[in-house]
Amino acid sequence: MAKKAISQKRTDREKQENQALHRVFNVFLLGLAAECYLFIVYRGYGVGAIDSVLIWDKILTWGMYLGLVMLIGAAIAGYVKRADSRLRTAMTWVGGLGLFLAASGWIITTFFDNHQGVTAMCIMVPILTVLGLVFLLYQHECFLSTLALVCAMFTVWARGATAAGAWKVPVIVGAVLGIVLLGLAAFLAGKAQKSEGKLWNIRVLSLECDYRILYVVLGAGAVAVLAAVVFPAIAVYLMWALGILLFAELVYYTTKLM
Repeated sequence: MAKKAISQKRTDREKQENQALHRVFNVFLLGLAAECYLFIVYRGYGVGAIDSVLIWDKILTWGMYLGLVMLIGAAIAGYVKRADSRLRTAMTWVGGLGLFLAASGWIITTFFDNHQGVTAMCIMVPILTVLGLVFLLYQHECFLSTLALVCAMFTVWARGATAAGAWKVPVIVGAVLGIVLLGLAAFLAGKAQKSEGKLWNIRVLSLECDYRILYVVLGAGAVAVLAAVVFPAIAVYLMWALGILLFAELVYYTTKLM
């Protein structure tokens, strides 16, 4: 009986590992497909001829509306049929595709000058893909730390890039909101620490979570964003500091997995 139990545990563990690898592979393929799509859009809409630009403008606009319909429909169907795990999973993929079409269509058509929209999407997709891989492969606290640092780096970059532009005020407002969200994340992490990594009886952080690392990362992200708001000229140096911290954080959590 003991050997059978051990064998069953090993089988279950291998099944879970295979499922995790399957999800990782799917996320990678989706990110690759999205990036290929954006490169095609860039060739046709960003640097294409006038006729090509007009055609792609219609495609992106209708794609945006279609994406909104897919997102709303998937959310409703997933909620109504939430007891059906297969349908819920399918609606998650449909909703994700709809969100991508809606967001990419709006960003690319809204920020058309100098190809800013399509360039931003070409950068965002690999970043989001890597974040998805981190979420699937690493501990939840690693994903939270990585997400916080990536968002802080983006905010610092946006503040430096719009220091004297028309988007100055919206970026400052977004930066202040980001600082508030980082503070909220630190508050919730402290609440989870008192409950052994759980919030409202849901495990969000591992039992082995080193909360000191998490607090340092969240605090550093908030300080960097605040410094960029006050002194936008040092945004480049702040990005380097956050990048080094991001690398060190990923190395730390990678060693914990070994």
